[in-house]
Amino acid sequence: MSVKVRVKRGKLYLDIYQGGVRKWEKLGLVLTKDKAQNKEIMRLAEICRSKRETQFLTSAWDINDPIAGKMSLIKFMEDYSKTYKIKSKNVVDCCIKQLKKYGGAGIQLVQITPKWVEGFQDFLKANEDISLGTAAFYARILRSALNKAVAKEMIIKNPANFVQKIKAPEPEMLFLQFSEVKALAQITFDDPYGAEVRRAFLFSCYTGLRISDLEALTWAKINTNPWQIQKNQEKTQQQIYVPLHKDAQALINDDKKHLPDELVFNFSTHNRRTSYYYLEDWAKKADLNKAIGWHTARRTFATMALENGADLLTVAKLLGHTNLKHVTKYAKVTDRLRVDAINALPEIGV
Repeated sequence: MSVKVRVKRGKLYLDIYQGGVRKWEKLGLVLTKDKAQNKEIMRLAEICRSKRETQFLTSAWDINDPIAGKMSLIKFMEDYSKTYKIKSKNVVDCCIKQLKKYGGAGIQLVQITPKWVEGFQDFLKANEDISLGTAAFYARILRSALNKAVAKEMIIKNPANFVQKIKAPEPEMLFLQFSEVKALAQITFDDPYGAEVRRAFLFSCYTGLRISDLEALTWAKINTNPWQIQKNQEKTQQQIYVPLHKDAQALINDDKKHLPDELVFNFSTHNRRTSYYYLEDWAKKADLNKAIGWHTARRTFATMALENGADLLTVAKLLGHTNLKHVTKYAKVTDRLRVDAINALPEIGV
């Protein structure tokens, strides 16, 4: 393994040879006509060469990178948050605020120990302003970020792996009974946007589509012979086929011809946040004592499918899940499944 400084057309590069492979890295340094200035430029290039060589050596000998590992935890977390979508990024930012309150502003990645992580988790659990579930979520974000630091060879091991995770209570699984879906269906909106929210929500109750998938659903993804949806889920990018129930067909079938790229549901007049106000008002009009959201419809689809005879594997495929882990939680909350399981036991005539 070797790292050398090379000059090509006045520009400086690092010539790296490692494991039989040679590559050049730009240094962003350019020589000038001033000899004194060039001497300083070459000195900087040599510093860069030395640092890069050190990084390769520490990686080869399973030693953490002494340069990258000195990055502050907060700076690393801020960079880490930029890799997420807007909603997740906000959550990471909230975690960073808690880390700063705990005293993490001055700590470097290489200074983090299992005891420090355990102390941070205790700090979160003692915070009366956040729930135990939120505390567990923030601790999971830190754990995930440190895994990223390990993958980047900034630290050798994740100190959080030696600390017991915060056990959070299972969140309440909010879904609707069929009678409640029927009650919602009997309520209509005169407002065009409200009518669109109603139509999309009920459609999700019969298809399990996420709100992001509903917003992106075009007529090119709707087959009418037979009626089904053929699409890639926006979140998982997995292709799914969802047969359409007669009620689902009725919600979108207007007997008109549509262009392939035309959206099935028009949410363009308002943002998604506004739709939650409509859902809240709709639930009140139907006398439902539940704070329904878009994911409520997806859960409702899963529980209704299970209660009406669908097996876990089928429901998982319809929802676009790659395994049963995410679907078993729906089976836990359906009383009817438990009752049916007991009633299906054979009688012995005692």
